[in-house]
Amino acid sequence: MSIIESALVKSENKKSKTHSKIESTFNLKKSAVLNPKNSKNGREKIASMSQGKLFSLSELVDRHLVYAGMSDAVLLNKYRNLRTKLLTRAENENFITLITSATPDSESSLVAANLAATFAFDESKTTILIEANIRNPGLNQLLEVNAKKGLIDFLQHDNLSEEEILYETPVERLRLVPSGIAKENSSEYMSSEKMRRFLKQMVSRYPNRYPIIDAPSIVDSADTQILVDLCDQVILVVPYGKCTQEEVKYAATAIGKNKLAGIVLDEF
Repeated sequence: MSIIESALVKSENKKSKTHSKIESTFNLKKSAVLNPKNSKNGREKIASMSQGKLFSLSELVDRHLVYAGMSDAVLLNKYRNLRTKLLTRAENENFITLITSATPDSESSLVAANLAATFAFDESKTTILIEANIRNPGLNQLLEVNAKKGLIDFLQHDNLSEEEILYETPVERLRLVPSGIAKENSSEYMSSEKMRRFLKQMVSRYPNRYPIIDAPSIVDSADTQILVDLCDQVILVVPYGKCTQEEVKYAATAIGKNKLAGIVLDEF
């Protein structure tokens, strides 16, 4: 894996053998940790966000969701390091992160949910998890959100507002935009000007809000190839021991070196 990481991500990190579920490498522009810009008004809005039921510790464990103080400190720190390095790479600017996979059967949705949850650990930040995996959605069930409308519905109908597709989740400061009803021509919606405006609005309205897009595998989805152009950074999820170096190289090339922020080895 180190050969691939060196060639594709130009990272100097070496592969470490641990019992953790995730390993990541990054090509960083700076080694210092940068704090994203905050404002008192933004903090107050985040503090006043409505919040219903929260998952219990046992429910978080059952769903393999990370949480502050969890017993698997190695896994928790991996996600925290992932968050920190994305912030560093963004050079103190807000950004959109896309999570995709090198194979169709990877658990990239869980990585997206856990990364979103990790950003939301910080009381000065909020995360929006956008489900763009239209053909194989799973975040509604994972986060127990009873969503009737979602992203595709919003893009298709002019009478739907952003607030109508933004749902509370049982994870504090994490909001979900579910996929909505799948359409045969979903790629046309993903490439629409309305989708561009929607994503721009997600990052511009609040500087402390971090959108994370859960996308299908880059190797077989036209939607994901379109979304790569609309995001700032991409994390490629590689199922450990289930794909070849050539498959990883193909996926990384499809993303492009300017957008590829790192590779995550998923052992679930």
